[in-house]
Formats: sequence, C-alpha cells, structure tokens
Amino acid sequence: MAVTSEQVRAELVKDEPNYEAAAQLGTDALPHLQRFVESGDPNLAPKAAYLAGRIGDSQASPILELAATSDDAGIRVAAAAGVRYLPDEQADNVLLPLLDDDEPVVRKKALEAVPTTLSQDLADKVEVLQEYDSEQALRELAAEVFDRTSGQGGASTP
Repeated sequence: MAVTSEQVRAELVKDEPNYEAAAQLGTDALPHLQRFVESGDPNLAPKAAYLAGRIGDSQASPILELAATSDDAGIRVAAAAGVRYLPDEQADNVLLPLLDDDEPVVRKKALEAVPTTLSQDLADKVEVLQEYDSEQALRELAAEVFDRTSGQGGASTP
C-alpha cells in the first residue's frame, strides 16, 4: 500500500509525533518528507527531517543533507538529531557542514550525533573543534567525542 502525503503530514502535525510509529511508514514516506523539508516550514520541516533519519534507510541521507543546509537553525538541528539513525558511513555529508555551523546549538547536536566509527575527515573536524571552537562547552564536548571515538578516523575502512 502506497503512503500518501496526507498520511505523512498527519503524523507530523501532532504536537508530539510518535516518531517510532511514524518510521513504520518506511521508505515510501521519504519523497513526501523531502518535499516537507524543501518547504522550509519551521513547524513541519524539522519534524520531517528527523523522521527521515528515524526511518534509518540510506535513501534518507539526501533529505538530511538538504536539511543540513537550511537557513533555519531548527531544521539544521533536526538534521543533526536524525543522522544518528543512518548508517555510520553516511554521517559525513550531513555532519561535516553542521560541525562548521555558526549556531552553537547546531554544532552541539552534530557533535552528539558523531558515530563511534567515523571517517578521517570527521575525526579531523572533531579534533579541530576540541581545540578551537569558540564555545568552551563545545570544546569539552568535542574532546569527549574524540576520546569516545579514540580519534580513530577511517576506522570503518579495512
């Protein structure tokens, strides 16, 4: 059974969406979620971006990449929150621009979403943030992330 835009919207317009249940809509919901992210609606787009991540399929990555480049910080935060549900190897394209974001809250969410197995580029970015981020709390968080991942970029490649 095909998933309609109305079904997806009905899940997202709730005050507190049940993302676990909504993720059961599966990959058929992704084209609708992409349109909602593209709309830039500050109430709907962040929920759509996060739900795309929660679906957990590699096809959600382009939606989160799009959300990561939004002008709206709330949508970028949602992209960072949703990326943790994607396969680790797809995290870079979403997280790298978010770790450079002007908004500290976006960088914080992105740091929290850094996978244990990360690329060299992501490891390098976390290492830079632990030394040079303008926010002390984010430097400390980056150091924790760096320690958790052992600073081992490229660990996912044999």
